[in-house]
Amino acid sequence: MMYRSGSSGLAMLLTIVSLLVFAFFAFMGLEYLLGGDHVISLLITLSGMALVGYCLKLACWGKETRMKNKGRVIEVLSLLAIAVLLFFARTPFSQFVYVVNHEQEIDSLVMEARDAACRIDTAYVEYAEKRLSNYERYLKKTKRLSTSQTKQSVASLKRRLLPDSVATVREERKQWLDGVQRVNVWNIATAKNLHYIITASEDWVKQYAALSRVIYEGEKDCEPFTMEVSDIKGRYAALSTAQKPFLWSDIAMAVCCLLIFTYYIQSLRARSRYQGFRH
Repeated sequence: MMYRSGSSGLAMLLTIVSLLVFAFFAFMGLEYLLGGDHVISLLITLSGMALVGYCLKLACWGKETRMKNKGRVIEVLSLLAIAVLLFFARTPFSQFVYVVNHEQEIDSLVMEARDAACRIDTAYVEYAEKRLSNYERYLKKTKRLSTSQTKQSVASLKRRLLPDSVATVREERKQWLDGVQRVNVWNIATAKNLHYIITASEDWVKQYAALSRVIYEGEKDCEPFTMEVSDIKGRYAALSTAQKPFLWSDIAMAVCCLLIFTYYIQSLRARSRYQGFRH
C-alpha cells in the first residue's frame, strides 16, 4: 500500500507539472496570436487547464466507482473531452514552439522595428524644419514684412507642425523605444512590445500626416508628410498567424500529453494490481 501511495503521488506530481508546462506553452502561443493580450490569453489558458484537470479527475472517478456502467460512460466522455481540449490547444502550443525555433529572427525583427520607429520621429522633425526654413525664405523674398512679423508667421506654422504636445509624446516614445533591448521569447512582454511597435508605427505616420496637412500660403509644391513603413509588418504576420503544426511541435506535444495522463495511467495499473490481489 505504501508503494502504491508513493507511486500515485509521483504520478500526480508529473501530471500537474506537465499540465502547467503545456499550459505555459499554450499561453505563450496565444500571446503571439492575440498580439500580446495578456488578459484574454490568461483567461483562455486557465479555463482550458481547469477543464482538463476536472475531466481527468472525472475519468479517474469513473474508472474507480462501483457504478460500472455509469462510471464507464463518464470515463469515456471525460477522456474524449480532454482529447478535444488538447486538440484545440495544439494550435497555440505549436505556435510557441515555432516562435522558439525562430528566436534569433524575432530578436532581429524587434531591433529592426525599434530602429524603424525611431526613424519616423526623426524624419518628421527633418520634414517640419525643412518646411519652416522654406517658408521663412519665401516670406523674406516675396512679402514686405518686418523681422518680427516674419518670425511670428514662421512661429505660427511651427506651432501647427510641431506643437508642444507632440514634442512631449515624442520624448516619451523615445524613452520607451530606448528601453526596448534584445528580446527573450520566453518573456510574456515580448509579444505585446513587438505587436505595439509594428502596429503603432503606421499610426504614428498617419498622425504626422494629419498634422502636416496644414499648408500656408506660399508653400508651393508642399505635400503632407509621408513615409514608407518597411516590410516588417509582413514578416511579423508569420508570428501572429497560426502556423501549421510541424514535426517538433507534435513531438513536444505528444510528450506533454503522455505525461499529463501519467496519473490516469498509474491508476489503471493500480486498479489492475488490486483486482489481481482480489482474485
